[in-house]
Amino acid sequence: MTEKQLAIVTGGAGGIGFATAARLTARNVDVLIVDRDSDALETAGRKLAGGPGEIMTQLVDVTRPADVTACVDAVLAKFGRIDILVNIAGGAGPRKAYQIDDIDIDVWDHVIELNLKSTFLFCRAVMPTMRERNYGRIVNLSSVIAYGEKGVPTTVTARLPYATAKAALIGFTAQLAKDVAAHGITVNTLSPGLILGDPGTRIRDRFDTLPETERARMLAAYPIARPGSPDEVAAAIEFLVSEAASYVSGVDLPIDGAYS
Repeated sequence: MTEKQLAIVTGGAGGIGFATAARLTARNVDVLIVDRDSDALETAGRKLAGGPGEIMTQLVDVTRPADVTACVDAVLAKFGRIDILVNIAGGAGPRKAYQIDDIDIDVWDHVIELNLKSTFLFCRAVMPTMRERNYGRIVNLSSVIAYGEKGVPTTVTARLPYATAKAALIGFTAQLAKDVAAHGITVNTLSPGLILGDPGTRIRDRFDTLPETERARMLAAYPIARPGSPDEVAAAIEFLVSEAASYVSGVDLPIDGAYS
């Protein structure tokens, strides 16, 4: 692609989303970051401003079809194109639940909607324009938790619905990649392991408040012997949305220091 590109990054005010937006704007890609945290959006927009690519922000509830449709329609009205979609929005919810009978229906629904439904909604919304132009790059964020995790929950709160949603995203991506391949659209997932951002970010704060023995137990599962950084995930995203990855589609790429 020689024309300037437009990317939407959901969950763009968080660690991985912010790092992804930074890499894309540095490549002269115009980026719309969407998030539900207005303060974090404002901070991210301010920090990312001034790069070669234009940075824009929009407050969106990614689980609401009307919000997602309005967001995509606004982008198309202004730019006439969407080349890249990176679905990072997600999470395991605010309440820790270990056993299946500890999980309320509202917790289950919230986690499934935040991770899986949001990805479906954004992929569905951008598909007509990508298909019409015979071009698109989509990256969805799964997790090593999709394959299960031993022991009591640590940084992942409602782990069972989170694992379910992240596993479903791998199947969703594999099928969608086959359905749209003839239209020049690639769809891939990344499955990060323990990724820690700066102090003050959600997962970093949960990790830092764990007892030292729990932190050591978590890190012992990673042969590389350290957590990953948001930028290490963003680097993989940058590759998957590039022309160099035009023959890579339907894969799930672990970013996990040999955890898997």
